[in-house]
Amino acid sequence: MPVFLFFFALTTYKNFIQLRYKLSLKWILLEIRAPKEVRKSPKAMEQVLAGLHGVYSSALNFKDKYIDGRVYNWYSFEIVGKGGETHFYIRTIDKFKNLVEAQLYAQYPDAEISEVSDYVNDMPLHLPDDKYDLWGTDLMLAKPDVFPIRTYPEFEEKAVGAEDVKRVDPLASLSEICSMLHTNEQIWIQILGAPINSDWVKKGQAEIDKIMGKIPAPSKSNFLSDAVFAIDRAINGTSAVVEKREEKRADLSPGKQEILKAVEKSWDKLGYEVIIRYLYIGPRDDFHSAHAYAVSGSFRQFASQNLNSFKMNKLILTYANGLFKKSKLLKRKKIIYQLYRERKLFSPYLARYTLNTEELATIFHFPDTGVKSPLLPRVEAKKGEPPAGLPIT
Repeated sequence: MPVFLFFFALTTYKNFIQLRYKLSLKWILLEIRAPKEVRKSPKAMEQVLAGLHGVYSSALNFKDKYIDGRVYNWYSFEIVGKGGETHFYIRTIDKFKNLVEAQLYAQYPDAEISEVSDYVNDMPLHLPDDKYDLWGTDLMLAKPDVFPIRTYPEFEEKAVGAEDVKRVDPLASLSEICSMLHTNEQIWIQILGAPINSDWVKKGQAEIDKIMGKIPAPSKSNFLSDAVFAIDRAINGTSAVVEKREEKRADLSPGKQEILKAVEKSWDKLGYEVIIRYLYIGPRDDFHSAHAYAVSGSFRQFASQNLNSFKMNKLILTYANGLFKKSKLLKRKKIIYQLYRERKLFSPYLARYTLNTEELATIFHFPDTGVKSPLLPRVEAKKGEPPAGLPIT
């Protein structure tokens, strides 16, 4: 009992100081209006994400974790469909505002970035209510996160000329879904990402060894086992024999070889610890749950049968059955709505996983000129700074 109470008190204390630290942070929401003509692939957004990774400095030490209550810095990359329009937001700590703007302007110089009020505050504090209903879930990976999802290079077709690249934008379907929303309908997609170090690569080495059929190295012997074997050899009169175990490797099929190449290639990129969730909110008298399933279908584009794909997290899903079905369903809806409003990332019951910058840019980027969604806000005119040396009267 004392051991149990100690760990319970430690967890409670850690949650308290982390909550105090999070409440001390000042957040801002930046809306990005894409240029009228985006002829860049998601590679440009990948460079933005690589630059934003710079807020990661080093691993948190004892003082950071248990005295200051610090957690890793994180962002929220959000796509919102509202009244038929598609909006792109980045939520960040205010001290990183200049960093976010600099990285975006470096790759999209004609974009417009403005600080706006939080759109979640336009809705009631608690949902569902008498007017609105909702459907939502968290997305998780079907396999361990060392296996990558399908990324933007696989959406590009070979072309004759370097400038004539045929590209299928994976966000085209999502933009069309948002354009079909009625006035009071909304789709919220939230991608929370915290930059992490390269330790996630080590976790993947075990999966690589499993595929390659490597025999794990023998565990180190201890003093007691050495003494027992020494006595046994003395009684039997045998001498110590050092056995050499050669590492064996299974014959790999072409499919497994491609999997290994894809996994090892994904390690070249920087990583983010991620949670993805989305909501569909609509009035009760005009609620179309098909829109929610359409969003889930748009994430199926990133599925690769040999590698990885997204699936719904059954623990964070607006679904219930059995006894007290209605009350359990209502409770789940309220939970998923609060998780979205609070942008909750660091919680023991949430399924976090690692995506690299290429995977993240595939999911969150500005649609190119091939996406002809009529209600996709874009910058219609270029803006520039006044010329240097302009006289002021």
